[in-house]
Amino acid sequence: MTLHPLLLAAWSFCLAMFIVLAIYKGHLTRHEVDTVFLNDDIVDQRETEHAALLRRVSQIEPFLRTAAGAALLMTLAVVGIYVAKILPTVHF
Repeated sequence: MTLHPLLLAAWSFCLAMFIVLAIYKGHLTRHEVDTVFLNDDIVDQRETEHAALLRRVSQIEPFLRTAAGAALLMTLAVVGIYVAKILPTVHF
């Protein structure tokens, strides 16, 4: 009556990867500054930092979407198998 251990391990791995990537992306974007500076030197420095941040976030985004999709599919599979196993014992 239990789920297959490999399915649970794969689901745990997909979910963990999604959570780790989401936390990392949040950590990267946490330091983003929405302030207007009047000094040109600071503006140039902020623009290069912003460009580097956007490059790093855009590199992570495909992995984050893939991990989110895999976690969603694995969650649906686990819930579907659980419901399929429980459904015969439920009396309506």
